[in-house]
Amino acid sequence: MYHTLLYIILLTTEICSQSNAWKEKFITAMNDPRGVSITVEIEQKQFESNSVERGTIEILKKDHYLLDTPSETVVVTGDTIQTWNKESNQLIIDQTIEGDFSIFNLLTGGFDSVVFREPNVQETQVSMNYNIPTMGYKGKINIKKNGQPIELKIQYGSNQYVTMKVLTFHHGNLSLYHKFNPSEVEVIDLRE
Repeated sequence: MYHTLLYIILLTTEICSQSNAWKEKFITAMNDPRGVSITVEIEQKQFESNSVERGTIEILKKDHYLLDTPSETVVVTGDTIQTWNKESNQLIIDQTIEGDFSIFNLLTGGFDSVVFREPNVQETQVSMNYNIPTMGYKGKINIKKNGQPIELKIQYGSNQYVTMKVLTFHHGNLSLYHKFNPSEVEVIDLRE
């Protein structure tokens, strides 16, 4: 009985350390001091509605990032969100919601409420399934063995998910984040 219990403890420790090692590789790849710039294809499914859009994401650090698509630019700086609708030329300013969870939490390593399962290690990539028990969400992160992301998916419920495929990955040269300053826009401040 003692040997069986010891074996289970050692096996669980090994599984957790493997999962943490790949998670840490991913966090290291995404948190470069020069910043990270990726081009992505984002598919969103909300019941009967489905959309696919390409964009650029620049991550300066955990709470400082930008998503730029043909229709809008979203900039997060600390607890402030600025969304510039390019078609209506409106800039909406709001605050992040405490406890909210999005795919950007995954990209920036916000794994506090994420429970990873045993990783599936293949020849050139690693797949990490996860659950977020407090929210009822689940998903998957696929990374290269050097930690760079390939695909991230978060499923909010039945027929509700966001999948982000990474098309290119670069360190540094955050041209969009530092130059974000839309001019002659209608500003709508919702922080009141």
